[in-house]
Amino acid sequence: MTTKTKWLIAAGAAVTVVLLTVGAVVIVWQLLNYVPAKLRLLPKYSLEQTDSSHPWYRRTTVQFNSAAYVNDFEDYSILLANPVPTNAIGRAPFGNSLVCSIPGQNQADYIAVDCGSEMEAYEVFRNVNHPPFDWRHAKFQAMEIGSPTIHPERKRSTDQALMAEVVRQLSEGTPTPTPELPSALTTSHAAGALKNLVSLQMYCDALPGLMFCPSVYWDGTGTVYLTESYSVEYTNRAEKVHANWIPASETFAQWLKTP
Repeated sequence: MTTKTKWLIAAGAAVTVVLLTVGAVVIVWQLLNYVPAKLRLLPKYSLEQTDSSHPWYRRTTVQFNSAAYVNDFEDYSILLANPVPTNAIGRAPFGNSLVCSIPGQNQADYIAVDCGSEMEAYEVFRNVNHPPFDWRHAKFQAMEIGSPTIHPERKRSTDQALMAEVVRQLSEGTPTPTPELPSALTTSHAAGALKNLVSLQMYCDALPGLMFCPSVYWDGTGTVYLTESYSVEYTNRAEKVHANWIPASETFAQWLKTP
């Protein structure tokens, strides 16, 4: 076999490997970004993220159907009652992320946008011309909480006085930094503590299809804290959780701890 023949064989093999690699990349790309035919004609949305006027928070704006929708500090505690909506009304310019309507809500007021990367992660976006949900004056019909570390089984209450007490504490309570969970906490310190950090889901007839979800933290000694929402600051060496923690009332703490 001549040197030229060997060179041609090696070159052919290299070309084959390159073509196979490119083909594999194309196939994987198509699978990850596959959009069913029935969704391909949906209008596309654009997304932009900037710093919020509230420290440590981010403001995400979605442009869709000539309207602007936002997810900012006031919206962090508003979550979907059904975390995976199914009525698609739009899609991302690239990939297979969708924007969906929310059952019970006018899409001119609220929409749900998939902000996940590899898995679906829908977040609530509010039309910039629609006022934020006024939880301070809302009348809630029920609230629920469930966590393997705080309460193994979902706990539900329709006690109007208890729910009003939660709202009053969130609205009028004084934030109190604590050694167990200070306002800025590194995740290395919080690795165990964050297991006791969960959402309290509060339902209101004025907010169909959505929930007001303040966060609850139980330090394991019996002390319970509330916060409207929290944010995470990502740095080179650590992540910090920022929140204004308000001591919960004894009545709510007792309700949380009882079976």
